[in-house]
Amino acid sequence: MSVVVAHSNILFAFRHPPFLSVRTGQDSNNALKQSVEYNSMLRSISRTPVGIAASVQRETVRTLMTSLPSTDRARSSALGAIRGSGSSKDMLDISNLEEFQFDDSTTVGYDALEAQREIRKYLRITKYELPKLKAFVKPFQPPTKTQILRFRTSTYIGEPNHPAAPKVVLTVDTKSLPLTNPELHKFLLLVGPRYDPTKGEIKMSCEKFQDRSQNFKWLSDTLDKLINEAKKDPESVSDVPLDLRHAAKSIKPKVRFPKEWNRPVKNT
Repeated sequence: MSVVVAHSNILFAFRHPPFLSVRTGQDSNNALKQSVEYNSMLRSISRTPVGIAASVQRETVRTLMTSLPSTDRARSSALGAIRGSGSSKDMLDISNLEEFQFDDSTTVGYDALEAQREIRKYLRITKYELPKLKAFVKPFQPPTKTQILRFRTSTYIGEPNHPAAPKVVLTVDTKSLPLTNPELHKFLLLVGPRYDPTKGEIKMSCEKFQDRSQNFKWLSDTLDKLINEAKKDPESVSDVPLDLRHAAKSIKPKVRFPKEWNRPVKNT
């Protein structure tokens, strides 16, 4: 074991004398004398500024060791970070810390700066990246008579795994379906409340699957099955009336105030 003291670029190392291994004889008296001289020398060193600084540093290291994580792996990684920073002496010496002069921003200020950075990021994309999309522009072509199905989906920006993102809504005009009047009547009986009499449309939705394309496929297959079923013996249900109670509020006639009840206008 050795005591090392650094002062003015001169390194002094004091090792324990050999009295620890001496037990009897004349060497015992010499060991005791060397021990007394050794202890007095250590006490004189501890009174110097260098000794005082060393004691302060030892207390600081002891405080840091008690504040480190409890596990050995976490403690070794924390100590490695302190040693690898190249300024372990400054970090361990609390007296070297500068007093805060309120010359830095607060946490709220840094959050505002981060929000400004994000806004400027998207502004740069809008200015420099969006114009490049003109190369992929295609002229609008209205749907043909054979393209009678309309699908609607919802995309939530910033939330790719939103629970409502896979949902698909199918809308089709009943007049565009390849069905006769009896077949259309049976078809409307099969779809039930999915028929909107005010718009003359069928509206169905599906969110059974996590993949949106599977919901597209399920709606398309379900519509094909309904059309095929409506074509099977449609006359058997021709006398069954449509149940439009689900649309009673929308098809309720509006009551208008009779013109005969208006107050006559006086001619002036």
